[in-house]
Amino acid sequence: MTDLETRLREVAVPEPPLGFDPDALADRAARDVRRRRAGITGTLAVASAAAAVAVFAPDPAPVPPAASPPSPPPLAEQARIRQALGDAVAGVFPGLRHLSVGTSSADAVSPARMSVTAEFVDAAGRPGSFQLTVYGRDAPDDHVPVVRSCAEPASIALRCDRIPQPGGAVLLVFESGVVTTGGLTKLRGFDGALHRADGSMVTLADAAGDAADSVQLSEEQLERVITDPAFALP
Repeated sequence: MTDLETRLREVAVPEPPLGFDPDALADRAARDVRRRRAGITGTLAVASAAAAVAVFAPDPAPVPPAASPPSPPPLAEQARIRQALGDAVAGVFPGLRHLSVGTSSADAVSPARMSVTAEFVDAAGRPGSFQLTVYGRDAPDDHVPVVRSCAEPASIALRCDRIPQPGGAVLLVFESGVVTTGGLTKLRGFDGALHRADGSMVTLADAAGDAADSVQLSEEQLERVITDPAFALP
C-alpha cells in the first residue's frame, strides 16, 4: 500500500445527515411486527372459537311429526264386533229368529268408530232392531261430557241415570218417550251410553223407531249388552 493510499484511508469524511433516527425506525418496525403477530393470533383464536361453536353447539330440537289422523277400524275388527253383537243379542233374547247384523243402511264406518245394527224377530214373532256404535279412544268426541249428562231434562227423556261401573266407567241410561195431554205415552225402551275411563265409548239405541209392537230392551238387558268388553276398538 502506498503512502497516498494510507493517508486517504485515515481521512475522516463526515457522513451526510439521514433525516431520521435509525434506532427509532428499528423500534417502530419491531412494534409493527409484534402487532401483526398479535392480530394474526387473535384472528386464529376467533376462527377457532367459531369452529368450536359450529361443531359443539347443540342441534336445535327436532320438530315432532304431526299426529296422523285416526284410521277406520280394520276389516277384521269390524267383523269381530258384528259377530259379538249378534252373540250378545242372541244371549238376551233366547229363541230369536231371522237375525241379521250389519246389513242396515244406517250403519257407518268412520275414523276410529263404527256403527252396526242387529235386526231380528224374537220367539214371539215381534221385530227388534238395535244399533250399537263403538268409539275408539281417538275418535272425535262430539258427545256431552259425562259430568253434564242428565243435568237437564231432555225433550224426549223420561229418565236419565248415571250408573258407575267397574274400572271407572260410567253408564248413562235413558228412557225415552213423550208426555201428551192424555198422559204419558212411551215410545221407546232404554238407550244407553257407556263412557270408559280410557276415553272410549259405546252407545246402544233402539232402532225400531215408534213401532209399538217392537221388542224393547229392559234395563238389565241393555246393561248386559253394552258393557260387553268385546265392544272395543284398539
